[in-house]
Amino acid sequence: MKSLATEIIISLTLVALISLSCSAAPFNLEIDLPSTYKSVSPGADIWFTLNILNLANTDRVDVTLKYDLVDEYNNVLVTKSKTVAVETQASFVADLKVPENAKLGNYYLKVNMNSPQGEINASTSLKVVTSKSSLTIYYIIGAIVLLCLIIILMIRSRSLIEKIKLKFKIRRIIDKRQK
Repeated sequence: MKSLATEIIISLTLVALISLSCSAAPFNLEIDLPSTYKSVSPGADIWFTLNILNLANTDRVDVTLKYDLVDEYNNVLVTKSKTVAVETQASFVADLKVPENAKLGNYYLKVNMNSPQGEINASTSLKVVTSKSSLTIYYIIGAIVLLCLIIILMIRSRSLIEKIKLKFKIRRIIDKRQK
């Protein structure tokens, strides 16, 4: 008899634990960061999609989304938040702007979703790389150097062409006198 009572208590405890764990995470939150935004320059916009699935499948729920751009030391560079309504599932496009003074390196896009049923987090990584403006400066400097080399070559080749013309004139004069 004790074993049956013990089994019933264990079963009820498991059911309670399972229902608690299900109610603790009634949502699924995913961040879709396109590959074009996995490597960005300082000052660039990062566009991403948040996919939310209401696993509890309850009525419409207002949730607060907070998204942060943090460095590898967990320092928050940029933060935004908004409240949205979710019924069964929803997708939201959001953006953050990388600060102009962001250092090169690894960063994380962290999203926190807060609802009456609890809180859930998701994150993804991205890199801040050399800015396009500094690359543009290198291109301009390279173009100026190339232009200078072309001008120098034209000047040198002009004097070389003049020397060749002079040799042909001298040869013609010599050929005329020998006849």
